[in-house]
Amino acid sequence: MDVDHTMRLVRTVEPGTETEIARDTRLTLRHAGHILGSTWALLTLEDGHTLASSGDLGRPAHPLLRPPEPFTGADVLLLESTYGNRHHDSDSSRAVFRDALNRTFTRGGTVVIPAFAVDRTEVVLHELARLRAADELPRTVPVYVDSPMALAALRVYEEALAARAPEIRPEVLEAGASVLDPAPFSAARSVEESMAIQDVRGPAVIVSASGMATGGRILRHLARLLPGSQNTVVIVGFAAAGTRARDLVDGARTLKMLGGYVPARAEVVNVPGLSAHADAGELLSWLRYAPAPNATYLVLGEPESAEALRTRIDRSLGWTAVVPRRSGERVLVR
Repeated sequence: MDVDHTMRLVRTVEPGTETEIARDTRLTLRHAGHILGSTWALLTLEDGHTLASSGDLGRPAHPLLRPPEPFTGADVLLLESTYGNRHHDSDSSRAVFRDALNRTFTRGGTVVIPAFAVDRTEVVLHELARLRAADELPRTVPVYVDSPMALAALRVYEEALAARAPEIRPEVLEAGASVLDPAPFSAARSVEESMAIQDVRGPAVIVSASGMATGGRILRHLARLLPGSQNTVVIVGFAAAGTRARDLVDGARTLKMLGGYVPARAEVVNVPGLSAHADAGELLSWLRYAPAPNATYLVLGEPESAEALRTRIDRSLGWTAVVPRRSGERVLVR
């Protein structure tokens, strides 16, 4: 009921359009290139000061979406730092992904991919379809997507392709919906369809949520497949500390889930280059041609990545960058 009431208060705003959201407070949104519909925000306040927030910032190399519109300046900037200490190599990541799949199929195993329901599943499907089209992936290996939310998001992407949404890459628009269809492809919406995948044996790919394996249908697949050394778990995005996905990346040999302990004998492959978040260099490139804010606050990142990005911004751009503390920060805005 609360959600229904809230949704009645929501209205859409076109990117690039300045909108008054309160008296003398104006909002402008710009494409962020992270997921379909994502934007970064610029607020112009009553006294004329400006505040910008990057939100989740996308990558110039996103396979489906155009690059984020560049930062144009503000008095204060809130900047994400998820990958503030890392570099994505898209080409090598694709090779690692391809080789992990084919290595698993050769030994008769199944690949299970925890993937965020929105955008990450679409990126994974796009990569599988690309490999299939290039004859780098066996055409007979079935792909299962087991997540109602991911399938709903996939439908939104398909509608955006049909409508030729301006934030989608031109080459993707020309290719059409085939870029998201690594046939043979099966969608599991119902509980019964999800449970039927538990009977799948031999070479297969299972994509399911949640992306960090903190809950959702992915847990059933991990519980079944982790004990088998012929199988592979591919982590395709950011895995926060304290999540099962991060534990696997860090080499955990046992995971607690579904009321018990599951041995982790399957191969684990980490492919962060398939992430939709900008890396350290891409974040700097997004900032590079804007005037310096009075302060740049680094948020949405673990302490090490935020500190590393602070150092890079200071040395490369000469800007005042701050990693906020619980005790608060004081910054003079002239």
